[in-house]
Amino acid sequence: MKIAVEFYSVLQDVAGRQRLDHETADEGVYRVADLLEALYARFPGLGYWDSRLHVAVDLEFTSRDACLRDGQEVAIMPPFQGG
Repeated sequence: MKIAVEFYSVLQDVAGRQRLDHETADEGVYRVADLLEALYARFPGLGYWDSRLHVAVDLEFTSRDACLRDGQEVAIMPPFQGG
């Protein structure tokens, strides 16, 4: 399964990139939580933001229990700021 991941704002600095293609050989259920766990292992600094992250799949905000499918796009965002 291949999933496009986009990082926004300060998370781009933490990950050292704006976008990456995440691939997994997992043929079963693969949830947003599983993706985040894999990303935290690859980019440990992301774990600092864990409780404050917003996640959208194909432009819709979602929960960590949401199942992912091949070809989807996941946006990972830090807390929103007003102004």
